[in-house]
Amino acid sequence: MPMELIIYSPQEDGFLKEITFNHEEIKNELAERLKKYQNLVYSGENIKSAKSDRANLNAFKNALEDRRIQIKKQCLEPYEEFERKIKDLVAMIDKPVQAIDTQIKNYEQLVKDEKKTGIKLYFDDKVGNLASLITFEKIFNDKWLNATYKSKDIEKEITDLFIKVESDLRVITELQSEHEINIKDVYLKAFDLTASLQEKTRLEEQAAKLAEHKRQQEEAKVRAKQAYESNQASSGTVSQTPIETNVKPVEAGQAEFEMKPANKPVAEQLTVIDFRVWATKDQLNALKQFLVSNGIRYGKVPTQQ
Repeated sequence: MPMELIIYSPQEDGFLKEITFNHEEIKNELAERLKKYQNLVYSGENIKSAKSDRANLNAFKNALEDRRIQIKKQCLEPYEEFERKIKDLVAMIDKPVQAIDTQIKNYEQLVKDEKKTGIKLYFDDKVGNLASLITFEKIFNDKWLNATYKSKDIEKEITDLFIKVESDLRVITELQSEHEINIKDVYLKAFDLTASLQEKTRLEEQAAKLAEHKRQQEEAKVRAKQAYESNQASSGTVSQTPIETNVKPVEAGQAEFEMKPANKPVAEQLTVIDFRVWATKDQLNALKQFLVSNGIRYGKVPTQQ
């Protein structure tokens, strides 16, 4: 026979259903007495009377509140004792419940661990050539361990993923991009072909910008060198040795040119020359660009006194 909580006292019809008191009597008398306070204005002469009225009203209000608290306590006393006893019984039940719950959870975890091991074995058996690219932890989904998730559905998801990855990697390879390794790295983070193609576009645009920047620098060097050689020829000064140069501005009042034969060590002795050029504004700008680009130190020739 199952255990059952039986209340002996009070009986079902013996519980306190209402606390009755002279509510209407007090309410009507109070309403009558409070009429005199409606729109009542106290002047400075009768402020003492105002304080007395306030004290009387507060005294009656406090008496009502005190009685309410007293009755509440009396009503709650039997319930609080009843509640304490019920909680004592519940605590007795909780102890074996917690022990049983621990065993259930341990068993459920064991079942999940066994299921995960089976999934891992299937993964290892099917991963094939993708083993170096895809790890089990990367593709594992916690929802697979739910009791309602069937093994055949899990195996299909894994197989479908392998097919997708192989197909997507072939697509990337067929692009024959110089950034193939980087593109595949992005793809393998989330198996997202769209994201990897976006990375391809980004890398190619970046490479194009770098190439254009380098081309512009090379063209500037060529123009500056041509202008420099042209100005040397027109002034009658011809360099006897092909030079590569580095430019560093120096203090005003002197001109220094670091000159070193091509393909020779940087530590070669410096040669200082003074020369005058006849050139257009564009040619002068090109000459300046050449000096700066090649690191040739230059400065103003001091005036002879």
